[in-house]
Amino acid sequence: MDSRRELTQRGRLLKKSRSGCHECRVRKVKCDELRPVCSNCRRRFVTIQSCDWSASVLNRGLRGRLVQAPLYQQANSTESNQWRVVELRLIYHYTAVLCDIMPNCGTGREIWKRVIPELSFESELVLNPMLALSALHLHSHLPNDRGMEIALRRYLDRSLINQRGVLSDPKNEFSEQIWLSTIILPFVYWLLTHQRQTNGAYELPLQVFKMMEGVGAIFMRNQSFIRQLGYNWIGSVPFLKTLPRDRFSVAAQIQLKDIEDDLTRLLEVLAEDDMNIYMEVKDYIIHHYEAYYSNADGKTLQLFLGFMPLRCQPRYRTLLEKHDPLAMALMARMIVLLQGVEHAWWINGEGNFEVVQQDIRGILQLLPQNLRWIMDWPLKVLDGSIVLCRD
Repeated sequence: MDSRRELTQRGRLLKKSRSGCHECRVRKVKCDELRPVCSNCRRRFVTIQSCDWSASVLNRGLRGRLVQAPLYQQANSTESNQWRVVELRLIYHYTAVLCDIMPNCGTGREIWKRVIPELSFESELVLNPMLALSALHLHSHLPNDRGMEIALRRYLDRSLINQRGVLSDPKNEFSEQIWLSTIILPFVYWLLTHQRQTNGAYELPLQVFKMMEGVGAIFMRNQSFIRQLGYNWIGSVPFLKTLPRDRFSVAAQIQLKDIEDDLTRLLEVLAEDDMNIYMEVKDYIIHHYEAYYSNADGKTLQLFLGFMPLRCQPRYRTLLEKHDPLAMALMARMIVLLQGVEHAWWINGEGNFEVVQQDIRGILQLLPQNLRWIMDWPLKVLDGSIVLCRD
């Protein structure tokens, strides 16, 4: 009798909560109901600020009737239909709007406009990240649309599960679908890591750089196959060509000289160790300002500006992880050049996911008070005191 009572009590203790957040209820896992974000969702999602608690508490008197088979099936069918509507909206938005504003990723193929939509009908590996990207675009322009925020988390979660599954299983052969999933996800995370936090805290987008290092490693292991499909990767794209300086406008020559003087002063004052690293980054920055004044294609230039750390030595990324003041100041001078190029959502962001302001003012926060002067030049570009101009 005692053992039966003990088993009954244990069964009650292990009974799953039916009043957790939406994500935990869908996954049928125990939710600790910590608000605004439960522990499960905190571990699973990047920069999540609140779980979906809608309809989380059921009336105890009705609970028995609500879980009867016919009603339970009807609820599932209704929810499934709702998600089909969401998916149709996201697919339409992607094909009508988003595919036309994405970069070429080092290939001339119509990767965003034709290949990804076509393969999304064949593979969830492509479908889910495409839907996540579309939801992020809508959410950034419609921040009060709670449904888009939930959809973003849903399809991003599915994307990561699928991606990890195929990459961790050695039996899976590398495919075009795997590569497309691999290159879509960093664009989602680039903007997610720039999401404005309610407490005003800022951190460098180091997660994205690490993710893109992984993409680069995948590219190197499978580059023969990937190149046969017509794709390339930003880490392997040749540097942009530049014009001789005497062909720049007078205004451009003056601005370029000011930039060089500013960088020289930074290195003279702050560089002690790792001088070769800083010199390489300085040369990278100057080269891309020269490309800017040479009227390089904006979409190609944006890739080099936003993802500069990928083209520099790994030691530079280590310095960024340590919040090295000079390393961050150099990054700021590269990011702020996006102000002079035509706006592109995938790199500049929008609304709560705005990139340039977040990075420049965020880096300023990370610096000690006595070194904040090293951000003067990028801040002058932001407030309009310095206007970058190609002509």
